Amino acid sequence: MRWLDNWWFRVRALVTSRNMERELDDEIAFHLAMETEKLMDQGMSPEDARVEARRRFGSEVRERERAREAWGVGLVQDLGADAVHTFRQFRRHPAFAAVSILTLALGIGATVALFSVVHGLMLRPLPFPADKQLVVFWSEFNWRGVEFDFAKERVTAYEHIAAFSTDAVPLQADAGTSLLMNTVGSAELFDVLGVRPLLGRTFQPGEDRPGAEPVVILSHSLWQQEMGSDPSVLGQRLLLGGVPTTIIGVMPPGFYFPSPNYRAWRPLVLDPASNDYRGNASLSLIARVRAGVTDGALQGDLQALASALGEEFDYPAAWDKSKDANLIPMRAYLFGNVRPAVLLLLGAVGLLLLMATANAAALILARTTDRTGEMAVRTALGADGSRIARQVLTESLVLAAVAGVGGALLARVLFQTLVAMLPLQDGFGEAISLTWIAFAVGIALATIVGIAVAVVPMRHLLRGNLEDLRGERTEGGLTRRTGRAQAALVAAEVLLAVTLVTGAGLLIRSVAQLRALDLGIEPSGVVTVDLMAADEAMDDVAKRQFFQEAVRRVTALPGVHSAGLVVRLPIRDGGWQGPVTVESRPDLTGAARPNSFWRMVTPGYFTAIGIELRQGRGFDERDREGTLLVTVVSETFARRMWPGEDPIGKRIATGISLGHEWLTVVGVVEDARLVSVTDDHPPVMYVPMAQAAFFGDGQVLVVRREQAATDLIPQIRALVRDIDPRVAVSRASSMEEVVAGAMAEPLRLRFFLMLFAALGLILGTVGVYGVVSYAVTRRRSEFGIRMALGATSSNVLTVVVRRGLVPVAVGVAGGNAASLAMSRLLAGFLYDVAPTDPTSLVGAAATLLLTGIGAAVIPAWRAGRVSPVEVLRVE
Repeated sequence: MRWLDNWWFRVRALVTSRNMERELDDEIAFHLAMETEKLMDQGMSPEDARVEARRRFGSEVRERERAREAWGVGLVQDLGADAVHTFRQFRRHPAFAAVSILTLALGIGATVALFSVVHGLMLRPLPFPADKQLVVFWSEFNWRGVEFDFAKERVTAYEHIAAFSTDAVPLQADAGTSLLMNTVGSAELFDVLGVRPLLGRTFQPGEDRPGAEPVVILSHSLWQQEMGSDPSVLGQRLLLGGVPTTIIGVMPPGFYFPSPNYRAWRPLVLDPASNDYRGNASLSLIARVRAGVTDGALQGDLQALASALGEEFDYPAAWDKSKDANLIPMRAYLFGNVRPAVLLLLGAVGLLLLMATANAAALILARTTDRTGEMAVRTALGADGSRIARQVLTESLVLAAVAGVGGALLARVLFQTLVAMLPLQDGFGEAISLTWIAFAVGIALATIVGIAVAVVPMRHLLRGNLEDLRGERTEGGLTRRTGRAQAALVAAEVLLAVTLVTGAGLLIRSVAQLRALDLGIEPSGVVTVDLMAADEAMDDVAKRQFFQEAVRRVTALPGVHSAGLVVRLPIRDGGWQGPVTVESRPDLTGAARPNSFWRMVTPGYFTAIGIELRQGRGFDERDREGTLLVTVVSETFARRMWPGEDPIGKRIATGISLGHEWLTVVGVVEDARLVSVTDDHPPVMYVPMAQAAFFGDGQVLVVRREQAATDLIPQIRALVRDIDPRVAVSRASSMEEVVAGAMAEPLRLRFFLMLFAALGLILGTVGVYGVVSYAVTRRRSEFGIRMALGATSSNVLTVVVRRGLVPVAVGVAGGNAASLAMSRLLAGFLYDVAPTDPTSLVGAAATLLLTGIGAAVIPAWRAGRVSPVEVLRVE
């Protein structure tokens, strides 16, 4: 255990260095005393013996140094002394320390915060074992029960295959009715996912078939919040949609599927005798690939299934599952829409970190150059180049370490902002956190940055040539090597800043184009409220009565202009579409049969949402049960089905909602965006809710008010509770918020890139100002002599600004080239703006040039005010 003794000795030498020094003093004193006593025994006087003993012992200083070297902690002590010296330097030059630390802390903090998001979304394991074997089939939420059973019998490359969909069901409790987001799945769902419950069991075979008892599995958060973490919860019942449902399990903490928003899991009801089994396409298929199955075998199995589907079922062209068969990996299925945005921001933060590093490196290089006199004195006293280089490295590492601590604190704030502002829908923001891995990355970044900013001065010091740092004065006031290094760093900062500003400019123009789009609706003054009626607790008649009364009473509220119901809200909800038959178009049959979105609405809907009538009439009280079945179509529907003809009086049929009876077109309304703010206008048909064969459980209440529309939400909630407490109120917001949510990704990316571009401008300005100011300080005598010989202040100002702008101009040119080279990276985030947009490129270049001029003017103006008399007196 000799190594342990040595290690403990070194620890003592570091921790109790004063005690060790006293022991060393005692040891030296003891040795001198023994030698003195020996000499006195030989006949010397005490004074002569002490002198001779010291002569024989030699230099106490040298022996002390040898003893300390033997302790093996000299390097650590030297580094500690260097660190103390660094903090003294910080106190002597607080402006230099503050600027360097703040810029590095900003770069490190932003990088750590965004890395945490990237780690949570793309690197951290999903809450399923062997998640790389999980795949989702093509045509999501578009499979029927009959197709699932057909596919399950024919695939061979998978251990298990399951069907699932998402649902929202009223949860009735003593505190009132709330809406529970849940997942409905086939009995095989948890076998595919491979996750065992914390309590109880998962689905058993047969629980997804008719006659099975209603059961539910709770998420860990729902179990805690609604059941108080009761361990005896199994067997208890919840009232879901008016149906007593038995709790059979509780999932472990951290588990979610398909997103953290869904907090319970119920079995599907796959009933071959029901119309939904063959007609309702709302399922997704998920499977776990067998271990050892090759990609070739997987693709072969997939294509065989697609061919079998095409032979068994008749598909219209818009719904043909026999084509474009593919598998989506689970991670891509969950986070696919977030990955590009996160990677783009990670790249922007990387540029910001590089700028912060370059800025700190330029400042440290300037400081090191100014300290050549101090280093020359150190060299004269015996320090070699490596010892001085170690001092510079220690200062850089201490600077980076302090910045790293500040960056860690900043990362905690930035992380919450990033999670709130990034397009992380469906509750995934709650599934990521700031972990120790992120702080480890921060420590690594601080170390790398500390070494990077010390590279240039260390290179000269290790060569033992202080003249490379001090050197011969040139006309530029800097040494040739130092001046070139600083100019290169400034040019690099400007290049990166131009890239960031160009990206921000492109997104600003893209968002402006989006906001200029005609949505076909008028969002201003509109509030939307989702209402969900319990399926089993309220029959169809009760639901119709409730929704009619809700519309009547909301319309009577003070200030309300109009109100109506729609089954799915434009822009936000999408979905609900199917094939239609056009009576006068026999050519539109079979594979050519057209597809149309459809919406059930009440008469006041078009006025409430702001959709204008173009032709004919809208719905009114005449359109009720037992009267002529009617429909209102969109302009695109009329144009595609009856080009050049009058659509009024034409008849169409659909298998959705109204059976296969003919509907007579009575009106045409303007096109409105349904799926997103940028989608092409699809054909849309509207049917009166009063004539629908089924009413459905949920409707969206749309209310128009001239002022302060969101003030209505509390009133509507109270009104709904008063009419029927069994109805749950879920999402409630203004239509403007819905539109903003549809543009969330470009809006948020614009915000972050504008922020990073602003920070880049600040760092670039600091870099230009620092270099030019440093050059002016070094050339103060030269400027005084020039002015004494006849040069004017404007001459001096022109010289300084021109020299300061050279690296800026080089950086701007390089930044434009880099922006053009990376233009494809932004293309997917832009709308109606080319990634090589000249306005954005020229705007970024002009912004950086003006910023560079502004940064150079202040020290140039100071140089023009140098007094020749004072300079000559000093000289």
